[in-house]
Amino acid sequence: MIEQEILGVVHDPADNGDRLNEIADEFRRGRNLNEVMILLNSSDPELVAIGAWILGELHFELYSSHDYIRRLTDLTDHEDPSVRFHALGALFPSLAREDPATRTLLDKLRGDGNEGVRRSAEAAAARLSLK
Repeated sequence: MIEQEILGVVHDPADNGDRLNEIADEFRRGRNLNEVMILLNSSDPELVAIGAWILGELHFELYSSHDYIRRLTDLTDHEDPSVRFHALGALFPSLAREDPATRTLLDKLRGDGNEGVRRSAEAAAARLSLK
């Protein structure tokens, strides 16, 4: 199961992140993305953040469905800042300058309690030419 696989990689002291990158590569090559949704729905914030990170490493076309976008948007309200940070990263390709929901989301995250999330939201707003 994907959760045990990821936890095994993350807690392996001999791995320096190579295996996690290999798993992202597997998804690039067609591994079933439903496994990432399992991570996004996990009760473990570390797994949720990794799931969002994996999506952010993929071409947006692979996860551009309504279900993924809705889940990632929901995760921008997660209590864990690393989840919010990676959810925004994965959502960025779906953001549109003209969309009021984009402005609302970025305004919310620019006021986030975590500096990394705030900076990421500021960078996203700047790339979209939003003030």
